[in-house]
Amino acid sequence: MKWIVEQSTEAFNRRSAQEITEQIGRKADSRISFATGSTTKGIYRELAALYRQGGLDFSRVEAFVLDEYQGASQANPASCLARLTAQLFDQVNMDASRIHFFDSMAADLHQVAEAYERNIRALGGIDLQVLGLGANGHIGFNEPGTPFHAVTRVVDVGEETIEARAEMFGSRELVPRQGITLGIKTIMQSRKIFLFANGEHKATIVEQALFGPVTPEIPASVLQLHPDLTVVLDRDAAGKVRDRLPEDAVE
Repeated sequence: MKWIVEQSTEAFNRRSAQEITEQIGRKADSRISFATGSTTKGIYRELAALYRQGGLDFSRVEAFVLDEYQGASQANPASCLARLTAQLFDQVNMDASRIHFFDSMAADLHQVAEAYERNIRALGGIDLQVLGLGANGHIGFNEPGTPFHAVTRVVDVGEETIEARAEMFGSRELVPRQGITLGIKTIMQSRKIFLFANGEHKATIVEQALFGPVTPEIPASVLQLHPDLTVVLDRDAAGKVRDRLPEDAVE
């Protein structure tokens, strides 16, 4: 496990974007699964800035949307695809034919999930999984209690996510109660994983997920078992674990 701790939100965003940039530099046709959320928004802004500065080419990247809300079309600005499109895909030279996303308007979401999982395998698997960290330890829409063998599937949206997205959708009642997500097993099959977390409110779950027992009750705890995990934190998110990190982890 590689640890990186930055001293400010701005430095956190820049370093996180740089880590993703280095992956694309190593493998121009990287297959990358992108998460959405408050943590990644600033990271994608920095990625777009790096692209505009030159030297960063997204044209061969295969992008996979990590999760999506049932019935949230691309036209809905609250959908995961719409947010990724606005924050990143439209800001760089991403080839639209290489952007893979869930048809959350389909009549049978289970078929959509199964087809998505097959497509990932057919294309050779995920090279890099970008993840945020929920305050209860969820990754994607994989909530506490998710079995580690779960693959891409239809799930119930957790209460924490409903509360967090209420304003975006217009009200708590308008937030979809189901969604589709890459499963724990699918995520763990990625060759490399970046876990990003910032803010004091993430300090407790960072400690529980990455220094506590590996348990389905904290889905992100399974990441301790991944052979190539990089954790990028800001100073506040690292508040409860700094003393246990390697000396070279803190910038």
